[in-house]
Amino acid sequence: MSNRIIILLSSITFISNLLLTTPANSQSLVDCFMKGKGHGSLVVSYSWERYDEFFFGDERMDAPAPFGGEITTQSVSLYGIYGLTDNLDVIVNLPFIAAQGNNDEPEAPDQNVSGLQDAALFLKWRPLYLETESGSLSFLGAAGIATPLSGYEANSVLSIGNQSTRVDARIMTQYFVNNGFFIDLQAGYSVRSNNVPNATLFAGKIGYAGKNFYIDLWSETQISDSDAPDITPGEVPFNETRVNYTQIGISGYVPLTSSLGVSAGVGRYVGGRNVGLATRLSGGVVYSF
Repeated sequence: MSNRIIILLSSITFISNLLLTTPANSQSLVDCFMKGKGHGSLVVSYSWERYDEFFFGDERMDAPAPFGGEITTQSVSLYGIYGLTDNLDVIVNLPFIAAQGNNDEPEAPDQNVSGLQDAALFLKWRPLYLETESGSLSFLGAAGIATPLSGYEANSVLSIGNQSTRVDARIMTQYFVNNGFFIDLQAGYSVRSNNVPNATLFAGKIGYAGKNFYIDLWSETQISDSDAPDITPGEVPFNETRVNYTQIGISGYVPLTSSLGVSAGVGRYVGGRNVGLATRLSGGVVYSF
C-alpha cells in the first residue's frame, strides 16, 4: 500500500463515523490506522440527516407533536489528527449542528435549534503491531473526553446534544491483508455526566484500502447500562433516558492529489430504543500533511 494512502486512511474513518450520529449520542472518532510521526490531517465535513419515525421504548411509531414531526439535522465539523509518534496519535473534533422540525402543531417546541455542540479530545495508542506473510495485525487502545461548547438546551427532541461530559475508552484490533482488504473490531465503555446513562459501545468494519480508492462497510452499536425510563409519546425526552441503537453504513474515499481527497457515504439506524430512525448522507474534504 502506498505511503499516500497510509497517511490519509485515519481521516477516512472519521467521515464514516459522521455518517449517522444523532447529535445527543456519541460515536467513535478513532479507527485502527496510525498517522505516523509528524503526519497529520484536517477534515472539513458536512452531513444531512432526517427521520420521521421514532422508537418510543422499543415500539416503532411516527413522531407526533411535540416531537417535531419530520426532523432534519445538518452539521459541519472540523476534525484534526496528528501523529505524535509512530504509535501515538492525538485527535480533536469541533462540531456545529442545526436541527429543524416541520411540525406546525401549536404545542410543538422551537422548530429551529443550532449551535456548537461538544468538543472532543482523544489519544490513540498502538502498543502491539505484528507483521505476517499475508499482512499485519494491530492491537490498539484509545481514550478521550468530550464536553459541551455552548449552553444549548438538552431536554428536547430538537436538542443538538445532552449537555453531558463523557469519558470514553476503547480497545481495538485490525487485521490488514497485503492486497488491501482489512477488518476492524472495537469495544468500549462511555462514562457520562448530567444523569445521562453510561453505555457499552461496539463497532465493526470491513473494507478495502487500495492505491486509488478506499471503501468500507461499518456497523456500530450502543447499549445503555441503565434501567432508566423510556420516552413515551407526548412527553419531552430527558437526559436520564436510556438510548440503545444499531446503525450500519458504507463510506468511500478517493485521493485527488498526494495531500487532498474527498469522502462520502450513507448510513441508517436499523434498530434501537428511544432513538429516531434516521438516514444520513455525509461528505468531506481531507487535507493531509
